[in-house]
Amino acid sequence: MEDILISILIVTWNRKDDVLVAIQSAYDQAYRNIEIIVIDNASTDGTAEALRTAFPSIRLIVLDRNMGASAGRNPGILAAKGEIIFLLDSDATLGHDTLDNIVLKFCSDAKVGVLTCKILNADTHELDPNTWIFTEKDKTDQDAEFPSFSFCECGVAIRKEVFNRIGLFWDLLFFGREGEELSLRVWDAGYQIVYFPQAVVYHRASPRKRVAGGEREYYNLRNCLYIYSIHYTWWMLIGFVPLKIGTSIIRGVKQGCLRQIFQALFDASRQMPILCKERRPIADATARRYLELQREHGSLTWDLASWFKYKV
Repeated sequence: MEDILISILIVTWNRKDDVLVAIQSAYDQAYRNIEIIVIDNASTDGTAEALRTAFPSIRLIVLDRNMGASAGRNPGILAAKGEIIFLLDSDATLGHDTLDNIVLKFCSDAKVGVLTCKILNADTHELDPNTWIFTEKDKTDQDAEFPSFSFCECGVAIRKEVFNRIGLFWDLLFFGREGEELSLRVWDAGYQIVYFPQAVVYHRASPRKRVAGGEREYYNLRNCLYIYSIHYTWWMLIGFVPLKIGTSIIRGVKQGCLRQIFQALFDASRQMPILCKERRPIADATARRYLELQREHGSLTWDLASWFKYKV
């Protein structure tokens, strides 16, 4: 089992102290056959210099500009030599036996392409609400494994062969929902995504948020519309686009960021000619499976009151 190389990828931007802790947690793993690749998104806080001093053995890729969370991972994926790629946020750390458990799971089931981790708050060791993408019922059964519609990029293991087959993260997104977009392609290619609670990641939830407030709402709506336009079937578009736009406008009114909502609508509509040319919708069977998983573990389990409570 130890002959399987795991490439741990960490994208960072102006989080020098956080990323040093993240790297140390990787070296503290029970599983030893790893390489660590850090992609520095043009930090200005001395991150690259600190990494070269503290951890000279890591592979450091320094970008000349901030390429965002989505495209920022791609140079690391291309450089990775491992059969398994583990994406770790720069403000997160690995549980001691996380990689051991991931290798065991991948070796036992060839159909699984992605393992999304159980992510805990580093201080409380309770489920991290900022990264939990599943239902309240699933919180009760948080130690039960189940197939997932998507994954959280904070801590996720992906077979390298998945990227070789379906391609890299979509660089147009820049920030937000990149896991959702990749997940649609993963399921469409015949791989499975599994929530795997035996793989634990601790999230420190850095106070230095990358994107917040109205800017976050902008990327959320714009990227949803990008993803829908490219990947959703026509019958999915008819149902999801009006609902997403309507709830986003109401959310914009409540949070005082209506300008950003309309900017997202404008930017998405401006990209439509390009998006239509690149459109490659998922198969109907994939769409049905995806919605089934959303009904079991995602937002489609909610009634209308819950949708407005959490989404608006």
